[in-house]
Amino acid sequence: MDEVVLTVSGMDCRACEERVERAVAKLAGVRRVSADRAVGQVKVVVESASSEAAVRAGITAAGFEVA
Repeated sequence: MDEVVLTVSGMDCRACEERVERAVAKLAGVRRVSADRAVGQVKVVVESASSEAAVRAGITAAGFEVA
């Protein structure tokens, strides 16, 4: 398992954090996700490095930008 920390812009409120967490949590290979708008980061525990691309796509699909 790998922990991936991504910088995400556009999270302005708790609802934004929850939206990102829901979008990422439903992806295959994701074990844990935590979004923090105060620092603009999303921490994700994934099964493999190949899951990171799916996480990035999920965050983007939820309407947020991944740096």
